[in-house]
Amino acid sequence: MTKGAHMEKSTELFDSIIAKVERQRIPLNAHIDLSYRCNLRCIHCYCQGLSPDFSRGEPEMSEGELLRLVDELADIGSLFLTLSGGEPLLHDSFFTVARHARKRRFSLSILTNGMLVDEEMARKIAGLSPKTVELSIYGANAAVHDSITRVDGSFDKLSRAVRLLKARGLRVLLKSVIMKTNMRQSHLIGKAAIEMGADEHVSTLEVGPKNDRSIDVQRLQLSEEDFREILSSDPNPLPGASEALGQKARDRLICGCGILGTYISPYGDVYPCIQLLIPMGNIKRQRFSDIWRSRSSLRDELDSICTYADMPVCRDCEFAGICKKCIGTAYMATGDMRACHETQRSVLKMGYEVYCKQGGMR
Repeated sequence: MTKGAHMEKSTELFDSIIAKVERQRIPLNAHIDLSYRCNLRCIHCYCQGLSPDFSRGEPEMSEGELLRLVDELADIGSLFLTLSGGEPLLHDSFFTVARHARKRRFSLSILTNGMLVDEEMARKIAGLSPKTVELSIYGANAAVHDSITRVDGSFDKLSRAVRLLKARGLRVLLKSVIMKTNMRQSHLIGKAAIEMGADEHVSTLEVGPKNDRSIDVQRLQLSEEDFREILSSDPNPLPGASEALGQKARDRLICGCGILGTYISPYGDVYPCIQLLIPMGNIKRQRFSDIWRSRSSLRDELDSICTYADMPVCRDCEFAGICKKCIGTAYMATGDMRACHETQRSVLKMGYEVYCKQGGMR
């Protein structure tokens, strides 16, 4: 068998597996926030200072509840698990839960701010053999980064964490949110991330609402003029555009929210994903499988959204081929998961304009 034929056969097998997973609604990707407690005070944080209504007075999940949840996720077929927060390393049961997840054969990702990562912590994390360790970088230097985390010395501790994790042979991903306070360094932050030793750097131009849908942090959101300024100096403003622009809305699948993935808050509430925060149930009172498989108006709505063509606002949109619509952020911003998310549309519009000016297809 030629290499090309082998790759084609592998792709067909993968597609058939995903199709089966979608039919059976197996949440391959699970994300658990262990706690919203954090040792940083980032100005754009989505889980700090939430309304008391969000937790409804529920305490954080106990160690026993977390271990049972990991077992129930493994039993239903989840393969990829992300442990995050807040700052997950502040949770007393972090390593107990993480080791149990590895025992249950999960591919583990850890999201941390790195403030607690010293030699000993790096050794313990490496002992988990995580797929990735992901951290955030908000500036190309300490002045900008620390002004966003509102903790002096956080940039230096982040750099130390990356160095120590890489010394243990771990794959490190650095992520950024570009907003009004760091936009002047937007093209320097990625360079700084790689210089620190990160294997990869990704960024977003979107500041999402808080988990309780409070929009006060969105005062930090870039304007259309800001988008244009940043994208105009980007050599690749619309990654993958040449292959994707010709796709029709009816042929493009939505992200799989509530189908291929799930999010569980520190209080045990189960959601379709970390962005679509409509509660489906609570693992303190129900088994995860019962929550996930129960029929509800939310489940019916999610099952009815398969492609971009299933959303009237997307059917004839000129950007349907390149849009990365998140029905969760659409819901958080508008209250309607089928609505157009104007911030994302603005980024696409500006990126497309720059792409065309740089000689892309028209």
